[in-house]
Amino acid sequence: MKLIIEQSEEYGEPEITVRCGMMDERLENIINHIRLNMFSVTGVKDGVTRVLPLGEIYYFDSIDERTFVYLENDVYECSMKLYELEEQLSKANFVRISKSCIVNILKLESVRPLLNSRYEAKLENGEKLIISRHYLPDFKSRFGI
Repeated sequence: MKLIIEQSEEYGEPEITVRCGMMDERLENIINHIRLNMFSVTGVKDGVTRVLPLGEIYYFDSIDERTFVYLENDVYECSMKLYELEEQLSKANFVRISKSCIVNILKLESVRPLLNSRYEAKLENGEKLIISRHYLPDFKSRFGI
């Protein structure tokens, strides 16, 4: 794999071009990491607005028509709807696991089966989320189960 970086004052916004024969897992991980860092979400907590990089986000949860962004130890409110986030994050390492939740698969520590064809996802920060059976097939293919 070659890495070529061209830097010049004449360039405006950075542009990344990937040229390859066949996409392998290593290259796909690099591309997903780039996508993860290109997009960010704005969150509000205690009247303070902050830009939240996707790499810091553990999951999104929708409660009473409000969307919340969960970081390792913080929770922010987000103005985007869950379906909008799902569309935006479809190419990144996020997958919908229930009607109200989208999880960052890079923050998963483990997954275990439960009763009724559901799974439990344990995150790196110790939180546990339920993967509903409706979203299980997509989760399994994205997570590699």
